Amino acid sequence: MNEKLREVLLQEVKDLAAAGDAAAGAARLKQALAADPRFYAGWIRLGQLLYEEMAYPEAVRAVRAAEQCDPLQAEFQSIQAAMQRRDFSGASATAGRMLEIQPGHPRAVFTLAHIAGLTGDDDARIAVLKAGLDASPANLFLRGLLLAAQEEAGHYRDALATARRIAGIEGGFEGHWGLANTLFRFGKNAEALDACDRAGRAAGSDRLKLGEIELVRGQIYRILGESGKGEAAMRGALAHNPLNAAAWWGLADMKTLRFTGADTAAMRALISGPQANPGQKKMAAFALARALEMDADWDGAMLQYRAANELGAGDRFDPHAFSAAISRLTASLTPDVLAAQAPRRTGGPVPIFIVGLPRTGSTLLEQILASHSAIEGTHELPVLPSLKRRAHRLCMARFGGDYLANIGRLTPDDLAGLGQRYIDESALFREGNALFFTDKMPFNFEHVGLIHKILPEAVIIDIRRNPLDCGLSLYKQYFTQGSSFSYSLEGLGHYYKGYLRLMDHWDGVLPGRVLHVQYEALVQDPEGHIRAILSHIGLGYEPACLDFHRSGRAVRTASSEQVRRPMNASGIGAWRRAGAHLDPLKAALGDETLARFAAYFGAD
Repeated sequence: MNEKLREVLLQEVKDLAAAGDAAAGAARLKQALAADPRFYAGWIRLGQLLYEEMAYPEAVRAVRAAEQCDPLQAEFQSIQAAMQRRDFSGASATAGRMLEIQPGHPRAVFTLAHIAGLTGDDDARIAVLKAGLDASPANLFLRGLLLAAQEEAGHYRDALATARRIAGIEGGFEGHWGLANTLFRFGKNAEALDACDRAGRAAGSDRLKLGEIELVRGQIYRILGESGKGEAAMRGALAHNPLNAAAWWGLADMKTLRFTGADTAAMRALISGPQANPGQKKMAAFALARALEMDADWDGAMLQYRAANELGAGDRFDPHAFSAAISRLTASLTPDVLAAQAPRRTGGPVPIFIVGLPRTGSTLLEQILASHSAIEGTHELPVLPSLKRRAHRLCMARFGGDYLANIGRLTPDDLAGLGQRYIDESALFREGNALFFTDKMPFNFEHVGLIHKILPEAVIIDIRRNPLDCGLSLYKQYFTQGSSFSYSLEGLGHYYKGYLRLMDHWDGVLPGRVLHVQYEALVQDPEGHIRAILSHIGLGYEPACLDFHRSGRAVRTASSEQVRRPMNASGIGAWRRAGAHLDPLKAALGDETLARFAAYFGAD
């Protein structure tokens, strides 16, 4: 079929669809494509019609057939060569010409979206992907890129909608498994379990896939407080795949399970054997260390924790770079810069930011507050870090410089827009209509200045724990990412000092803005401190806050088991059991820092 006949056919199909007979148009295209399988535009149009008729498997096959007869292969090869030369303008120009020839061409769309992502222009990245999906709605590759772009941009509600759409179109394991993971990340636990069930049915007898599903099930059950089901699912994951070291760590991180001799032997075999990759060995090493700790073998446990942390040493923490970053924050965010704020919001929910380092009692504090009738507990929300990136892009676009150099130049309207975006995007993680809600992302301590400027009504609470117990607890914890400072005791000491320096700065430039809570003092006088915290928020005391362990809410963090038990002081002074193993931490902290917490180190 020549190009003229192809154009005539496409017009005929367009007319049929406009007349309400898309089925006839699809039938006409199928007939033509059987005789002319290299008809690229015909496959694209057929995919559109089948998608609109919700014939998703056929629509996906049409998209894949189009990929096999792409007439613009040479142009895309030219783009690839330009990208290797980092000639982004040349690649963009070629992609633009491809879109003129074939609107919505997926490879051209991918190119423009990728370049927008490299330059940090999330809005452009999302817009070009949506335009591409208008032309090829059954293209699962573009939808996957859209999901990633929306999540990275902080458009969490849109991302979840995209994940649901992908599952509906793909209909098999990949779609339902992707949806299960998105739901799990966003705290939609019941729906995530349902998606796991659908993924499991689609996985058939694939043991690796079934093992991954059981692992996520186990994590969800643990979050929900169903430890028996959690343990069973984790062990099911190991039965399907003995190399699934994440299941060993999941079991260890429950902190209530005593491992058997067979368990520890299996962990040792995984660590020393040739089959596991470095990441699997690292998780198994942390799990083995926890098993030794549970058996009160502190020397053996500390040596094993050191070995486990050294397996993560490729992602090295640079204390000098961190100190320089803290210095830039303190030098840039002065009282003058922080003076301009968004107007105070009078309606809608008010966030309570719980900041500090991990393993300081932030989950305990959140559980206490979430037991109050006026406060909804969420979890560690990703929203504020994504807003900081958005503020950076806004400063770059408007002033040609970065966030720290220019945030003081943003207008109250700009700041109000960022604050409202936080409220809007955090809505996905809230379920009720409480007056307050918590956000306990610990590392938001870096963003106190931003919180102050965009959400003047927000409550900010810093919870801290003595640096020896805190440091030891961090050293014992396996983190998937973002905590490279915890891989060494020296790094922990330097990071803790940097955190203190920044918190001292906030106290100096924003006096009274941050409420400081000392974990040890809270444990020793819970009711008195709970009353003071609630008074600071503007709420009256409720006895349920002292009975926080009865709340039954889902808890996502490593402290999920501890906060389901009554308040106790068992964690205070735990550092003493590690003995001389903690000398590097003490040296890095220094006498001045240690002296600040002398009253909170626990009894000898």
